[in-house]
Amino acid sequence: MSMIETLVAQGEQLAATGQLAQAKDRYLQICQIAPHRSRFWFRLAELQYDLEQFADALRALEYALRLEPTNASALLLASAALLETGGYQQAVQLADQALKSDENQRLAALSNKSIALLRLGRYQEVLATVDAVLALDETQPTAHSTQGSALFSLGHYEAALDAFDRALALRPEHSGTLINRAATLRVLQRWEEALAAVDAALTMQPDSPPGLLNRAAILLDLQRYEDALASLDRLLHQQPSHAKALANRTLALLRLGRLQEALATMQSLRATGQSVAEWVLTASELLLRRAQPLQALSWIEQGLVWHPDHPELLRGQIAILLMQERYLAALPVAEKLRQLTEPTQTPARLAVAAAFNANGRFAESLVLLNELPAAAIDNDWQFHAKRGEALAGLDRFNESRQSFETAERLSSRAFRASYHDGPFQSRPDDSEPPPVTPELARINFELRRLEHGDWQDYENRVAAIQHWTEAALARGEPSPLLPFRSLFLPLPQSLRFTIARREAERLAAVGHSDRAIGAGTTPSPVKPARLKIGYVSADFREHPTAHLMRGLFGCHDRDRFEVFGYSLRGDDGSGYYRQIKADCDRFVDLSAVDNAAAAQQIRADGIDLLIDLMTYTNYARPEIFALRPAPVQVGWLGFPGSSGARYLDYLLVDSVVLPSEQIGFCTEQPIYLPECYQINDRWQEIAETGCRRSDHGLPEQGFVFCCFNQMQKLEPVMFAVWMRILKRVTDSVLWLYCSSEEAQGRLRAMAVAHGIAAERLIFAGHLPKPHHLERHRLADLFLDTRLYNAHTTASDALWAGLPVLTCLGETFPARVAASLLQAVGLPELIVATMPAYEELAVRLAAAPAELAGLRAKLADNRLRMPLFDTERFVRHLERAYQLMNERQTRGLEPTLLRVEALPVSG
Repeated sequence: MSMIETLVAQGEQLAATGQLAQAKDRYLQICQIAPHRSRFWFRLAELQYDLEQFADALRALEYALRLEPTNASALLLASAALLETGGYQQAVQLADQALKSDENQRLAALSNKSIALLRLGRYQEVLATVDAVLALDETQPTAHSTQGSALFSLGHYEAALDAFDRALALRPEHSGTLINRAATLRVLQRWEEALAAVDAALTMQPDSPPGLLNRAAILLDLQRYEDALASLDRLLHQQPSHAKALANRTLALLRLGRLQEALATMQSLRATGQSVAEWVLTASELLLRRAQPLQALSWIEQGLVWHPDHPELLRGQIAILLMQERYLAALPVAEKLRQLTEPTQTPARLAVAAAFNANGRFAESLVLLNELPAAAIDNDWQFHAKRGEALAGLDRFNESRQSFETAERLSSRAFRASYHDGPFQSRPDDSEPPPVTPELARINFELRRLEHGDWQDYENRVAAIQHWTEAALARGEPSPLLPFRSLFLPLPQSLRFTIARREAERLAAVGHSDRAIGAGTTPSPVKPARLKIGYVSADFREHPTAHLMRGLFGCHDRDRFEVFGYSLRGDDGSGYYRQIKADCDRFVDLSAVDNAAAAQQIRADGIDLLIDLMTYTNYARPEIFALRPAPVQVGWLGFPGSSGARYLDYLLVDSVVLPSEQIGFCTEQPIYLPECYQINDRWQEIAETGCRRSDHGLPEQGFVFCCFNQMQKLEPVMFAVWMRILKRVTDSVLWLYCSSEEAQGRLRAMAVAHGIAAERLIFAGHLPKPHHLERHRLADLFLDTRLYNAHTTASDALWAGLPVLTCLGETFPARVAASLLQAVGLPELIVATMPAYEELAVRLAAAPAELAGLRAKLADNRLRMPLFDTERFVRHLERAYQLMNERQTRGLEPTLLRVEALPVSG
């Protein structure tokens, strides 16, 4: 026997006993001895293929095919090896050569070709090739499976599922087909079946990466995030750098709120060379859906550290900065995005235009928008909205109106919501926002400027707002200045009242109040054992209104009253929400139902008196009241003024906030509480951390004036008075609550213009309520605002022991602090004019003994006088409810009512 024959015999013997590596070594020797023999190279390639040494097998086959270019078996094996090494195009070519070389190899050649075409994404050719395979042999499971994969990729999911089922009928335990079937079922949203299919595959191959990855994806769909993590961690234990597994792990951790772990996983993903921009955007979107814009922005900023020029991240940053009203901060981001993108890139240019419009750069915005290709923007309502906004800013109202009409036609609801609803607000389907007009867009812009301390040419701008509003009202249109916003401007009281009435008329029409399901004056056939009181609010949560009324619900006399809470927003996780919910006899979350369903619920509950705690404040739903679900409907607390509505019967007031000469500015009948219309919570906790002035950036020595009102209550007349006070009281500072860096800068600049050093204005940030109350004790005197007083803010100061100085104004919102001071027994801190306000502030700063006496009086009165006597207030409130109900049960129209004060105990 020759040496070659001996080596061949040894090689085959080794192969027969499974010793493939040793058999391969024998054939390597053979090929060195007889390199001209094609069959030896072919056999070597077979052994290398079986050993998964595909690159080596291809080299061996190259020699074999040089010697026998038409050898169909070698061509087929080479095409199979190329399928394993990614040479799909060449695999198709070799399979075609095999088809031409040997008709007997047709089935195998077509099978290889179909798989290569699948990997190349040539799905229609796959289907034609598979049809040829199945015409030769219908029992080929791989062909059915390949057909299923092509159909899946073409979006024919039901047909793909049928193909996978045929494949599994022929080969039930093929894990790859089971995994593909699971993926198909997942797309069809048949998640439990998908999970069963992938679990069956994993029974056969427990560590299959595709199986584990698909299982995790299905579990993510099922919101079983912990289970998804378990599957992904099994996969990552085998392959720590598996990009898809890391991406899905990031997503699972984000959904679980485990942000730091998600960030660490994202960093691991980035280390694999993958872009993580998509996942940063996903994280920010999830956080925004949870109303966490600060956290969302921090993720975007981290993403921009990794991908500084990523357009989508820059767009996201602009959107969040505008959402936070950080308009100036959005500008440099917009400029960068403008430089990085082409004029034809619509989403980027719309983001830049939004930033320009927000900053009053209307002409530049219009140039950008006009450069966009018509085909991209014809049906884009956002383009027409931003164009209309820019034109309105340029006082081109007629052109602006045309753009707004187009936006309205394309997407009325989204367009209107973009102007009227906050980023985390969604209104029900049967709640229609007011129309968007050039006047409304322009007024909104002017109000934003004012709220950020831009008071340049204040009087003329307020006059323009008044003119635009009066003109719209004269045309019979809804007011472009909304009722709540009107309270912060120096407008005639008659105009404010007209604005409210026009809005109430619009809402009544939208709510179809002619279909009212209750009636205001229909007598109740049976007097209930307990009056059912329904409170409607979106603010049963961490909110100033809840700070006032938290103690109300538990103080009601349950022998005479049954208390219902109707929440217009969901649980925010706060202690306020939990306590109010617990203290109601019944608490109903109406946040996910429309107005008609909410009204039906209230009617079904048999509510006797329904209390609107919001009227026109954020998240209010006055359409519910327009549907008349209760026989008596009352406005109270949240909105300091008349609703202008006929569907509210009464307004809870006191004699200070609504003097008799102003009753004509109410459509509701006033019901006067005897001491103060505003409830307060005497159980509010004040922290005892021992904080010092230095902890809050305040000077240890000197007089500290403070005002913790929101910026929208500040205006130049009041600010000028404060600056005169600071000038007259040396070594004094003014402590303000303002989170806007833009506003802080402007206020400091204005202080300097008044001759006051910028550092004498000190700004406070947000603190939890107990700590916020505690820091009041570091101040000496609270200076109230003029047009819209401190309301909850004044109560906070008085509860914390800080005297409040106020000037009694003309209208309801300008008289609230005076009402509070009367009820706490400090009328000497109420003045009638601004000069008197200035003089008293200066005098108290120079008279420490007098101020100390006021503080001592406040400390003595706080728990003795009516203001913080929550139980006494509730008894008066309950008497008001009884008076209103008695008239209704007698079939009498609502009328002015007064509650007599209870005797003072002790």
